[in-house]
Amino acid sequence: MFTFYPGLSPSNVNKDAKYSVTHSLAGGMEVRLVYRISAREKELLTNDRHEDLVAMVNEVKEKVNGAPGGAFYINEYHDVLVPHPDGTCIYAGTYDDILEFDYDGQVIGPVPPHTLTPGASWSGPHAGIPYVLRAGGTDIKYELTSGRRIREVRLSDEVGPEAARSLARRLAAFKGDSGGRVYINEACHFFAPRATADGTGYIYLGALEDDAWFPAPEVPGRM
Repeated sequence: MFTFYPGLSPSNVNKDAKYSVTHSLAGGMEVRLVYRISAREKELLTNDRHEDLVAMVNEVKEKVNGAPGGAFYINEYHDVLVPHPDGTCIYAGTYDDILEFDYDGQVIGPVPPHTLTPGASWSGPHAGIPYVLRAGGTDIKYELTSGRRIREVRLSDEVGPEAARSLARRLAAFKGDSGGRVYINEACHFFAPRATADGTGYIYLGALEDDAWFPAPEVPGRM
């Protein structure tokens, strides 16, 4: 009926780290982003111009939940991932269009202004896929869960220690040597949470560009 995603399936993330399909005031369905303005304020932004994406997500939602609508992710490979109740994700297809939202006349999306440099505050959407930067900036990792078995996957295992360390050190230069969670969005830009006076803010860490990264999981039917 559907394909469970063989790669990283996000879980235990904030609501603003994912998109969702919701009912619109016009009677149809649209994509919604929870846009975090500050620790105490957020805005619900919507876009009704992605009918194919909505249909893609709803096809899985109806099979799994019996009703349309709900949360989903788009990862750095443009794979659309729909959360399953067991904590994994279902592959809904691949979507190459970039999601953008209007916020008081300002375009909010995963691609930052060209003037934004690593180390600056990230004011873009928090939708992204979480990875873990190891302490000391030596590697990047994530976990795959299968039943009771949890397997740690490291970037160094995929691309070699030197290439993995090169990217990890670049991110750690702004995230800090203590490591921790970093996000990559569908446009392949990195950002990470950081402590601020009013709660938790986010810092921009730069684009993936030509750095070595985890290979895209092999998914049946991906074009």
